[in-house]
Amino acid sequence: MSVAEAVLLAIVQGLTEFLPVSSSGHLALVEHWLGLSEMMRLPVSVALHFGTWLALLIYFRQELLLMLQGIVAGDAEGRRLLGYVALANGATVALALPLKASVERVFESPHFIALFLALTSLLLFTSEWRAMQAGKGDQPLNWRRALLVGIAQGIAVFPGLSRSGTTIAAGLFCGLARERAGRFAFVISIPAMLGANVLEAKNITALPIGIGGLLIAVAFAFATGYLAIHWALLTVQRLQLRWFGLYCLLVASVALVS
Repeated sequence: MSVAEAVLLAIVQGLTEFLPVSSSGHLALVEHWLGLSEMMRLPVSVALHFGTWLALLIYFRQELLLMLQGIVAGDAEGRRLLGYVALANGATVALALPLKASVERVFESPHFIALFLALTSLLLFTSEWRAMQAGKGDQPLNWRRALLVGIAQGIAVFPGLSRSGTTIAAGLFCGLARERAGRFAFVISIPAMLGANVLEAKNITALPIGIGGLLIAVAFAFATGYLAIHWALLTVQRLQLRWFGLYCLLVASVALVS
């Protein structure tokens, strides 16, 4: 793999990891078009996910510090948030692990990816409509809503089904305010992304690119990922998810004829 290919994958990963358009679906399609083998894809994918994971840590440092205060100082709000995050990720793991074999098969089929991209589009359109009907009302985050968002994250392991889009949509359907739905969806992805990356990293046998080129790609993934988080939260607050829904339909159409 060349440095240019790694940087291309990094930009795709950074932008699509947090925008509601499915990074796994985009990466699978780009890797399919570039003709990259699993042995070449996996190490770079793990490294790029580490870069976007670091972007999450820095962007949501306030929530992370709040949860840390819940552990160290017994802060009630911090402990509550930590409990919700743990519950959501417990539901995610319970769903995602049994689906692992099915997910691996889907990665080989652009047509299945197109189907899940179309489903992402439907979720974005309907959740925006639901939020518009609800106005600016804000239901509190509780155990039931945290569980439902975690279930949505577990289902979103399929490439083409956006993790951020699915979890944000779940939050909006539950009645969470736009900003709360967006931030909670990203916060619960921090342990989920780390766990998934550790599991993938165990299968790495060799690097298809030099360390220097890999670090450059990780830096691109981090920078574009950080910008994408900010853009995604603005999109949710302004209820402009439909534009990403239209984009997902366009990419799905391209995947069907590829």
